[in-house]
Amino acid sequence: MFQRIGVSAAAILLAAGSAQAASKQVQYGPPPAWTAPAPTPTEAPTPEGAPVRVIYNDLQTRLGPDGDEMFVSYRVKLLTPEALALGNTRAAWNAGSDDLFVHTLKIYRGDRVIDVLADNRFQVIQREDNLDYAMLDGQMTAVLQTPGLQVGDELVFAATIRRKDPTLGDRSYGVIQIPSAGQLGAYRMRLVWPDGRPVQWRATPDLGALSPVASEGRNALVYEVRDPKSAIVADGAPSRMNLRRTIEYSGFASWADVSHHIQPLFDKASTLASASPVRDEARKIAQATSDPAARAEAALRLVQDRIRYVYVGLDGGNFRPATADETWNRRFGDCKAKTVLLIALLRELGISAEPVLGNAAGGDGLNERLPNPTLFNHVVVRATINGRAYWLDGTRMGDRLATLPPPSFRWALPVRAGAVDLEPVPTAPPATPQLVEVIAIDASKGFSAPARYRTQQVLRGDGVANMRTALAGLAADDAVREQKAFWRRSMTNVEPETVSWRYDEAQGALVLLMEGEGKPDWEGDAAEGHSLDIPGAGFTPPNENKRPKEQDQTAPWLTDYPRYKCWVTTIRLPPPGAKRAWTSLAEPVNRRLGGVDYWREVELRDGVMRTVMSRRVYTPEITAAEAQAVNDALPTFDNNISSVFEGPAKLVKAYGQKPVAGAPAFGAKDPDAIDWSSSAAPCAAPAEAPPSSAKAAK
Repeated sequence: MFQRIGVSAAAILLAAGSAQAASKQVQYGPPPAWTAPAPTPTEAPTPEGAPVRVIYNDLQTRLGPDGDEMFVSYRVKLLTPEALALGNTRAAWNAGSDDLFVHTLKIYRGDRVIDVLADNRFQVIQREDNLDYAMLDGQMTAVLQTPGLQVGDELVFAATIRRKDPTLGDRSYGVIQIPSAGQLGAYRMRLVWPDGRPVQWRATPDLGALSPVASEGRNALVYEVRDPKSAIVADGAPSRMNLRRTIEYSGFASWADVSHHIQPLFDKASTLASASPVRDEARKIAQATSDPAARAEAALRLVQDRIRYVYVGLDGGNFRPATADETWNRRFGDCKAKTVLLIALLRELGISAEPVLGNAAGGDGLNERLPNPTLFNHVVVRATINGRAYWLDGTRMGDRLATLPPPSFRWALPVRAGAVDLEPVPTAPPATPQLVEVIAIDASKGFSAPARYRTQQVLRGDGVANMRTALAGLAADDAVREQKAFWRRSMTNVEPETVSWRYDEAQGALVLLMEGEGKPDWEGDAAEGHSLDIPGAGFTPPNENKRPKEQDQTAPWLTDYPRYKCWVTTIRLPPPGAKRAWTSLAEPVNRRLGGVDYWREVELRDGVMRTVMSRRVYTPEITAAEAQAVNDALPTFDNNISSVFEGPAKLVKAYGQKPVAGAPAFGAKDPDAIDWSSSAAPCAAPAEAPPSSAKAAK
């Protein structure tokens, strides 16, 4: 995993790139000569009750031949007791690549100036804040509890991080950003670089027209805003639409330049020693099968199952992967280490594969950014088998090639020599539901008798491995209690009697099962007839897509892609009353609206009501026009819960059952007899039957 760079006004929190020998101690001295004087204060009156008044917040960056310097300075006035927490002054840096210089920590109290550093020094600790997430980043933290701080004081702090990145050469890259929230005060971003140094820069459009000023052999790009209002962003829009108050810079000429700098690191790390035990593992796989797909799957499972995940950012590990042999010997590694180990195995097995960088959070708008390696935080393997690309992630668990999920990122950068560029990752409707909920109710003994319930939930996705581990680790009695508690929360009208679970290795599915007794929520009586709302057979209408008028109305809207859920219900109905017959208010649905496919098949036959329905999100975002179409459809969106009821036999016969368009998904089979953990389970419309906009979704 690749770390990012961040800066806050109340503290320096700068995560380093790569490593060289630097200092684990705080150093003290005057500000660098290249820095400009602090911005002048503003004169706007402070709102009543405000805890803090920002006098200035200054972020300056200098790109130099011997490394980069990030200077942070701020002055704030503490107006309420809550603001005294700012006296916890801290800075973080990576001792492998950075030097931290503290210049100033002073208190201004009326006409008095208190130099805090005259009698106090920062305490340095090395704490791994992300140990719970199996991450070792080697970050150092310097802390000073500013003594004597009082309400009404002004606190001034200034420090510089000096960084040299030998891993990626002398290339500079990064982002400077001031807060998007509106707060009175003077805010400045300043980027300085020498003449002749190739640097690209880009500012977000809200900063207006900026131009660097050349003077004394250097260029300075400056943006200052005074008493800013909050930046206006678009609710519900993709992140690329909401980047504000940002200057980015890069010494990389292109994304290919980034790839070509990283490629030798991965190529070297994936080269095995002549007597490497990894070669032995590859030979075992090769002897077991000659099928390339089976070989790739075995190599993937070897890396996933036998190498535990630990992120290692120590000693240059932020970009430089550990070698395949080292990772195998110590049996742990991060995404970089697992990737080079998997590539080494695949290479031994004659399978073409390459590392591919991505952003696990999606990386929306990456193609609109300057080339910057810190915009990536994940790396996987893209293997080509029989002409098809497979995305293999060694940090996951339990994957099978047949059920591999698509990558979570929108853009990918292959790491290889030769021609290369940032590539869009194709999106497609998810093929298999993350949840299938199956409810079978036997109410055939009558309206007043308890009904028998048999239910199952089929779960897939990243959380399944943790759930499986948690259940397997419980004592038998505890596991039963936990499962019964889960089902009581899920189905409040049912008392679980027997529960169990199983894991389908081939399908990557966790199956939870329950049998119990409960009382359906029948309405009506013998005189008027009974009715029942069918559980798991009605769609919730989509939310309205609406933004305040000052926001960008043309911006697209995010969906909850790739969410895909399926619900199956079977009800064995009681015998109808005298001169009555069962009928239903449940129609087939096949509609696409707002990036979502709504689908349902229904059947009432031989006293059994059956429904299968799904909601599948097929695209990560929709246009503003598509969002408006959702809003227009909401007044007529049919979200009535499907139901069955006893009607007079004559009327039911005359009215008849509403026709079903095509055979139900389950055909002549009882849905309860279908293996719903199978990826072939019928949870969506057939591919040859495209969704129609004519049918109202329920």
